Amino acid sequence: MTISAALLLTPLSAFAENELASKYGNGKTLDTSLVDQTCLVDKCSLQSKACLVDDPSCRKGLTCTAKCMGDNACITGCMARYGNEHLDDLLKCTIEDNECIKVAILPGGADAPGTEKPSPIPTVSSFKMASLSGSWFKVVGFNPNYDCYACQRNTFTHASVDTLDVKVEFSMPRLLEDGSPPPPTNRAEKIFVDSEGGMKGGRAIQLNDYKTTEKMVFDTPHTLKTTDPSTNKISLASMNFARTAHSEGEMFGLKFWENWYVIGENDKDDAAEFKVIYYDGKTRQNTYQGAFVYAREKELPEASMAKVYKIAQNAGLNPDGFCRIRNGCFEQPELSQPQKRGFFEGLVASTKVSELLGVEPVFGEGLLKQVEQEYIRDEQIVEATARAWWWEVGDYLENPHRHFKLIDELRTPMEWPQSVTSAAGRRN
Repeated sequence: MTISAALLLTPLSAFAENELASKYGNGKTLDTSLVDQTCLVDKCSLQSKACLVDDPSCRKGLTCTAKCMGDNACITGCMARYGNEHLDDLLKCTIEDNECIKVAILPGGADAPGTEKPSPIPTVSSFKMASLSGSWFKVVGFNPNYDCYACQRNTFTHASVDTLDVKVEFSMPRLLEDGSPPPPTNRAEKIFVDSEGGMKGGRAIQLNDYKTTEKMVFDTPHTLKTTDPSTNKISLASMNFARTAHSEGEMFGLKFWENWYVIGENDKDDAAEFKVIYYDGKTRQNTYQGAFVYAREKELPEASMAKVYKIAQNAGLNPDGFCRIRNGCFEQPELSQPQKRGFFEGLVASTKVSELLGVEPVFGEGLLKQVEQEYIRDEQIVEATARAWWWEVGDYLENPHRHFKLIDELRTPMEWPQSVTSAAGRRN
């Protein structure tokens, strides 16, 4: 159990910053007092067996995260590569539900009204909760660790007078090395690019779909209690800087709590709807921040870009550091039979898959040299031949940072029209 406990030490830095890594990671040895082995046996034996004995992918995921030594980006990549239901269940049982692994260094639960951090700029006054109803695409993101995944769609439905239920959808790319069986779900393609693209040789990439739910509670107007750092005295800040709403959800088996600040939205007469959201969140292990833009369309309409750019600038968020979120997968057709295509057909048809993966398939211009593409539906998969033992051993010995490197390579910077950036420069 000592090995499995060590492997579980820093699991959810994937959606947080580095408080936990600062305390227990960064080359420090495992403090065995954090591990209650009796609890593991008495409370989580079924989950431990399902992961550590019965599920090689789960074991590899624990090994991968352990080698990250608290690096949150690295652990994000490990969860993208190996994360599954067994791993979620084990983390939930050992950390969240029973504290067999004592790495909960922060208090749980939502911030009480008035104690949350202030918004970077005044929030939208008299924000209407009902305006969020329905489906929105996340089209632009700020934090590269959390906000830039492909295929992001949130659907809001009415739950009560002050609460919305939120269905969250997103996808994370997963690298399939040579020797891997075909992926059981979703899409895969092999990509051959120039060395400038950072992807040498052919690599099969699968996009794994994730879904979760949140409860979003909208706050009544309230003032903030803030501390003046020069005097250490508590003062009241304007309610214009208070959070708009707060949420609770669960990801990778562990709970999170977030404060949401609606810092901008379209004007009433605008043709396209958008919302600019800044958020501040925490788990029991870490805190994190980020921002993103909602739109009803899969991409941010050009007519909205100037306003979004200005809102981001005013909030102190560098617009040139934002990513463009690839949502082409939401219009990807399903094929009734797996198909293999020739070079030219594959190049043309791969546009949509490459779109959602973040690779630009520009014919005749350079980056993409060859694409072989294959769509596979899980009900049509024939049982794959087991991988050779050396591939399995290699998974345990690999450099864990390679998985987030893939995610980072596929992230696409947001390109703002020159008319938008020029106008912003004149304002400054």
